[in-house]
Parts: sequence; structure tokens; C-alpha cells
Amino acid sequence: MKEVVGEIVENEKVSERIYLLKIRLPKDTFEILPGQFAMLQVEESYDPFLRRPMSFYSVEDNLIYFLYQKMGRGTEILSQKKVGEKIFMLLPLGNSFPSLNQGERVLIVGGGVGIAPLNFLVNFYKENVIFNSYIGFSSYVEEKIYRDIQKYSYNFVISTEDGSVGNKGKILEFLPSLLDFDKIIVCGPYPMLESLYHLVDQKDKLYISFEERMGCGVGICLSCFLKGRNRNFHVCKDGPIIVGSEVELGG
Repeated sequence: MKEVVGEIVENEKVSERIYLLKIRLPKDTFEILPGQFAMLQVEESYDPFLRRPMSFYSVEDNLIYFLYQKMGRGTEILSQKKVGEKIFMLLPLGNSFPSLNQGERVLIVGGGVGIAPLNFLVNFYKENVIFNSYIGFSSYVEEKIYRDIQKYSYNFVISTEDGSVGNKGKILEFLPSLLDFDKIIVCGPYPMLESLYHLVDQKDKLYISFEERMGCGVGICLSCFLKGRNRNFHVCKDGPIIVGSEVELGG
């Protein structure tokens, strides 16, 4: 992990509140793995004070991509950033998804901007793994943000709650039998994670990428608390990828 200064190459609006951010890093950058994240400082003035955690959507040489949703003041400011502006980041942070083996059948479930680390994962293993991908959004999104997931998946299903793209409804309504897969990997809003968690009987094959509010990203502020079965977790330091058998979600 280190702090780097990147240059914004693109900051494109791809739906009503979702943006695709492309940043050029210095040439001497290091390995970034699917599932890891960065902490972005949206203003040099430290106002807003806290950095914003974002999972890597894609990595191509010294170009990195983030998919983010405009939700509060920080992401509102970020959405207004222009090409050529500088941005300070801590990266890479957190752990990565488990290694996937040749020929494994993997179920991917993503909700909203939670597809970001899943897009990176599918691209990373596209030649070796049989992905069955199910992704959902609340409303219309441009095809470009899920094109690679669709291209490299043996089976691909998309839904929107308003029916503007794919099936109408929430993506969990369209899942296949969960017994057919070697691993189940999920990222998205907490209610979706909790619902899927209770659908999976073999929780040791469930890998959850948690999206949590964070203050520091390195385990100092202890704000991203998560209850575990035998111990408690802090998502930035112990995650963001945690095996389903190690956590307790909901009642």
C-alpha cells in the first residue's frame, strides 16, 4: 500500500447516478488483485475530510477504473471532476477474492455498483473458469459497464427493478439452483447480501465482498465493524472479502 497521485482520464455518467471513473497511475505501480480497493481523496483540501473506499472495476497496465454511485457530498464532488485533474489515493488495500481453479463453476451475483470487483474478477479468470453471472440494478444502465461480464460468462442474466433492462424484478428472484456451483461470489447492497446469505446452505463456498463505510481503510479507526461467528471483523483490514461461514448476517 502507498499513496499515489493519479490523473483523471475519463469520468463518464453511465446511468442516472452511476459513473465510470478512469485514472492513469504513475508507471511504477504494483500488482492489484480482484477484490482489492482504494481510498480516494476527492479534494486536496480534505473537505470532505474522509476518503471514499472504492473497489477496482478494472486494471489495464497503469490505468485503473472505478464504478461509483453518486450518493452524498463526496461522490457529488467526485462526479464533477474533469479530465486532467489530479486525485490522491491509497492503494491497493484489503484482501482479494480466492484463487479460482481451472474449470470451476462459479456463480457471480452482483447488485448495482457492487458489480465492480466482480467485473475485475471475471476478466482476470476469463480463460479458465465457468462463470454464471447474475447482476441487477434499480433502473437503466449502459451496456458498456456489464459487457465484459456478459461476454465471459457461460450464462448471464440481468434484471432491473423497473424492467428497463433485462428481466423485471430483483436479481435474487432469477437465481438458479445454488447446489450447482463450486463457489458463490457476491457483492452489492447489504440487504441483497443478507438475503443471499440465508439462501446458501453451504456457507463455506460463499465469498462476500462487503461494501462498508470506512474512515481510514487500514484498520485504525475501527468504523467498518462486522459481526463474525467466532470473532468480529473490520472490513478494511480483514476484508473486504470474507467467507460466508465466518460471519453472521441478519437474524
